[in-house]
Amino acid sequence: MSTLSSSDAGAGFTGLEAAIVLIAFVVVASIFSYTILGAGFYFSGESRSVVCQGIRQAGSGITVAGHIYGISASQKYIDSIIIPICLTPGSEPIDITTVSVRIFGSNTREEIRQNSPLIDAFPGNSRWSVQERFNSNPGTILEPGELFILNITPMFRANFVPYSSFSIEIKPAGSMPLRVARTVPGYIDRVTRLGN
Repeated sequence: MSTLSSSDAGAGFTGLEAAIVLIAFVVVASIFSYTILGAGFYFSGESRSVVCQGIRQAGSGITVAGHIYGISASQKYIDSIIIPICLTPGSEPIDITTVSVRIFGSNTREEIRQNSPLIDAFPGNSRWSVQERFNSNPGTILEPGELFILNITPMFRANFVPYSSFSIEIKPAGSMPLRVARTVPGYIDRVTRLGN
């Protein structure tokens, strides 16, 4: 019969301890790596959504959809500006009641208020309205494929005389503004096309 010495029994137990410690280390390392990978995937998903939201806000959700015209009763100045707008491709629908309009010129800066009623109306001085809607559902939401014709009537006409320049800023809530810059031609008609 064989007898084990105390030194042999201790060596076997040390090997078993080493195996247990190694298994425990592998288990703890795998849990730690799973936690780190999970956090990385979570933050990468969060950053992706933030980047997508930033891209949506970086570009204006609206664009000019045709020619811009000035309407006037005399040849001295333009009374109101007609701007057709639609959504840019891939943009979310916009509630037109959240839009703000400003006019900038060499002589003035003017905040244009919404007309009441806003839809299918001719605006008063220093007001804007949606004069017409095409391919549109009833309501104030500008959706893909729809066209809204904005009628903007400034209070101050100093920037709307022949050879003067102006900019109109149309800003939907939560989006970058659409800025339209134009120069009034030397001759003003009842309906004057305002080129670049």
